[in-house]
Amino acid sequence: MRAIGLLALAFTAVAADGVWKVAPPPPDSWQRDRVADLTARRKAAMAEMGEHGMMILYAAEARNYAGDVDWPYRQENNFFYLTGLTQPGATLVLVPGGEKTREMVFLPAADASREAWTGHMLTAGEARAISGIQEIYDASQWNAFLTAVMPRTRAFLMPGGGRGGRGGVTVTGGDSGPDWRGDFARTIEDSAGGRLELYMILPPVPEAVEYRREQEFAGKVAASGAGVAIRDASGIFVKLRQVKSPREMDILRHAVDITAEAFQRTFAAAVPGTWEYELQAQFEMTFLRRDGHWGYPCIVASGVNATTLHYESNRDRMKSGDLVLMDDAAEFDQYSADVTRTIPVSGRFTKEQAEIYRVVYDAQQAGIGKVRPGHPMTGGPESVGAAAAEVLKKGLHKLGLMTDPASEEQLRVWYFHGIGHPIGLNVHDVGGRELAPGMVVTVEPGIYIRPDALEHLPKTPEMEKFAAAVRGAFEKYKGIGVRIEDDVEVTNGEPKVISSAIPSRLEDVEGEIARVRAAAKTKAMP
Repeated sequence: MRAIGLLALAFTAVAADGVWKVAPPPPDSWQRDRVADLTARRKAAMAEMGEHGMMILYAAEARNYAGDVDWPYRQENNFFYLTGLTQPGATLVLVPGGEKTREMVFLPAADASREAWTGHMLTAGEARAISGIQEIYDASQWNAFLTAVMPRTRAFLMPGGGRGGRGGVTVTGGDSGPDWRGDFARTIEDSAGGRLELYMILPPVPEAVEYRREQEFAGKVAASGAGVAIRDASGIFVKLRQVKSPREMDILRHAVDITAEAFQRTFAAAVPGTWEYELQAQFEMTFLRRDGHWGYPCIVASGVNATTLHYESNRDRMKSGDLVLMDDAAEFDQYSADVTRTIPVSGRFTKEQAEIYRVVYDAQQAGIGKVRPGHPMTGGPESVGAAAAEVLKKGLHKLGLMTDPASEEQLRVWYFHGIGHPIGLNVHDVGGRELAPGMVVTVEPGIYIRPDALEHLPKTPEMEKFAAAVRGAFEKYKGIGVRIEDDVEVTNGEPKVISSAIPSRLEDVEGEIARVRAAAKTKAMP
């Protein structure tokens, strides 16, 4: 466990006054159970491949801009899921049919000149301790390994045809290096007999920006006639990553705890005259001080900006009478929460704002009630989306914003996105059609009365009649945008809202705003 330090102890003391939320330290399971968790995942991945399979995963490439500046590095999700390693330049290999070795990592050698510029590079011992993978090899041996297990790749990996080159002597094994041919005799036989299946992350080419190397390598292997069937490993990870382990759930809950602390600060700080970017700063400062990061770019949308789904400029000043929609959440150890709250800048909702807000809240509660095993997120009467949409339709009809409470077309004028998505290593994580215990999903209905909404309707008699009928209600609610989003764990029983510590019921939102703003007047926020 990391040392808490004097500053964090001071925060804990402040939290004792019963007002301010302070995220606890990371869960014990985060480090304690890491190797066991990773080992189980690799075992499951190899079981999915079978004994004729081999998986190759590359670490994410560093991204550069302006020639001399790197973007903050974030590991490729599937590589991280199986290794826990954040070192660029690394490669993971899983070989279920290996005689002795079934999992190994090729790691770039430490380079003092590089470390002087960009910091410490993982050693083999550190990689073993983090991942639980015992076979760690220098990246210079990578081509030697490949040409040993897939001899026909020599044509493009070692164009000279010889055994030289960095690491080339390790092909034959012996005292000079690993015995690739002995340890992977079955894999070599599979390659020679056309039975070897090579698994890599190979999404469709238009979506493959992150996986350029995988696409290029797979193409060269196929062209070499190496006796290999190329398989996309994405389906394996879709299956494995949907259901979270207890340790993963602990990490996600910790990301939510950090997010809850940040939201409370914004409830206190979102007073008239505050700039949207000042609330963004409150979020990001809280994430960083708790060793986290944002899981996606921060949305702080006040006034009419709240009717823009992914408003991200955050450059307007909040006014009395505005609502402010805040969609931002922490990522901890690459696991991201996803939470949205919409609150009144003045501290209390106007009558019109409250009417819209209650419809959204009721719709969200109906959707959450359907987060149960076997139910789909969308499609069919038992889906999360259908339950929420039914409440939205009735509520909008009652407010005069729909003329037909059964019309999907009319609903989409005011609610034009999906009900939710899985979360995990991506804020929009992998998922299947039906929910199962251990999955975590968002439920996030919204209503957005965009000022130009009626100007862009389809030019049909039906929609022209609709526009004329709802014009009065539209003028009444114009410019109001409300979204409420929570993270919900699927259990064997009742759904569990893991972000419930962040108030969302209208009365609770107003009460929390009053409480924290009063406290902030007498004592600075921690």
